[in-house]
Formats: sequence, structure tokens, C-alpha cells
Amino acid sequence: MRAADLTPVARDVMKLPAGPGLILASLVGAYLFNSLPWAGWALAARPDMVLVVLVFWVIHQPGSVGQGLAFALGLAMDVGDSMLLGQHALAYVIATYGAQVLRVRVLAFPILEQTLHVLGLFLGAAVVIVLLNLLLGASFPGLAVALSPVLASLAWGPLTWLLYLPGLRRMRRETAS
Repeated sequence: MRAADLTPVARDVMKLPAGPGLILASLVGAYLFNSLPWAGWALAARPDMVLVVLVFWVIHQPGSVGQGLAFALGLAMDVGDSMLLGQHALAYVIATYGAQVLRVRVLAFPILEQTLHVLGLFLGAAVVIVLLNLLLGASFPGLAVALSPVLASLAWGPLTWLLYLPGLRRMRRETAS
């Protein structure tokens, strides 16, 4: 009898794929979270939950979510935040590309190490947005902008647990039948 292949890619096959409804609902929920009326330092430190959910789905469902959706969500965030059109889109596409490149590596680690990997992706996206604003003459937003990627990466563990709940329920239902 051959031993089971438990490499990260093989473990990914064992998980049930999320339906398009769950993906859409999680992205809409993240967009609504980002659309809350943030003000002052909380606006600069607000975790970009759209980016967190987007990176989650890029890593866990690469066939369903990619750079095209990242670009569209970035444009929606730019319109929602009344920002320069395309800055979130560029940041999201760069972060999505990084997530696609690091996908197998991230899945090989437990949640704590995954959090550190996605922190780098979130920091990169924040740097892109800050640099674009600085190039256009805006003043430096302060160190609160560095808090946003840290808070976003801290949301990675709870978000992973939350988004896997419906899949686990579906799997339990199928095995009980």
C-alpha cells in the first residue's frame, strides 16, 4: 500500500472548494467593512479587509480568484474611498501576484507562519499606495499607515477559521449521509 501524499498541494486537494456564493459574500462583507465611516488615525490604521479576503481566496482557491478580480476590486475600493483611480488596483494586483507566487509555500506552514508571510504582502501593498500618494504630492500619512498591514495580518488567523467553517459543515454533512 502506498503512503498518502500529504504535501501542501495534496492537502489542498482534500479540502472541499468553496462555492462562488461564499467567495462573493466574503468579498462583499470585506468591502462593506472597508466602507464603514472611518475617520482620523483610524482611517489610516484601518486594516484593508478586501485585500485580506482577496489574498485568502487567491491562496486557497487559485482557480476561482485571480488578478482580474483583484484589479476590479481595487478599482471599486478607489471609487469607494475617493482615491486616485487605480492605486488600490495596482496594489491589489501586485499583492495577488505575490500570493500566487508564494501560494504553495504559505500553505506549507501553520497559521502563525502564514501570518508572517501575508504580512509581507500587505506591507508591499501599503508601500505601493503610500509611494503613489507621495509621488502625487500628498504628505506622508504618518506611522499609523504601518499599523494597517499589521492589523490586516492579525486578522488572517480568525478570517481563515471563519471562511473554512462553511466548508467544514458541508464536509461533515456529506460524511454523515
